[in-house]
Amino acid sequence: MTQGKQETREEEVARVRSYLASQAMRRTPEQLVEALREAHHQFLAVIATIPDAAFHTPLKEGEWSAADVLAHVRTIAAFDEQSICGVIERGEQPPNVDDVLEHASTNATREQVLADIKVLRERLIAVVLQADPQAHLDIVWGHNEFGKMNWREWLLFARVHTLDHARQLQAISAALAQSQQP
Repeated sequence: MTQGKQETREEEVARVRSYLASQAMRRTPEQLVEALREAHHQFLAVIATIPDAAFHTPLKEGEWSAADVLAHVRTIAAFDEQSICGVIERGEQPPNVDDVLEHASTNATREQVLADIKVLRERLIAVVLQADPQAHLDIVWGHNEFGKMNWREWLLFARVHTLDHARQLQAISAALAQSQQP
């Protein structure tokens, strides 16, 4: 991105898509897993900065609350686990995904959702680390913005997606801190 010019969404999608296509095949599955783990640790650090009292409350009407972000990350983690593991273990064709906002259940606690994500990620990582790095790369499935990807690209996309929502949570946390100042 050139200095002073705001990147359009189309430019951002093209840049990320290029990154996924090139890096997913250059990195080993172990390196892809490590990148996902690092992103997940960043996500955990920032979600911990959101006070319980503000967890389910969006800053403005129509925006995501921290709970919505967490629920969305859990939904996509479940999709990643089911689809990537299905491809690796059984050569199954996953469905395409529409990555959209869903509001969090007010009954779900932060701890429950984080525990769900942990279990999903651990299963995904265990399967990936046992996989033949070249297995089933011909099986691709689509994302509504980023197009069709194989399991290695989806695994790297999980990193990008997690970091994107960590940044979203950082913005929520910063806005909450700003609103608390006199």
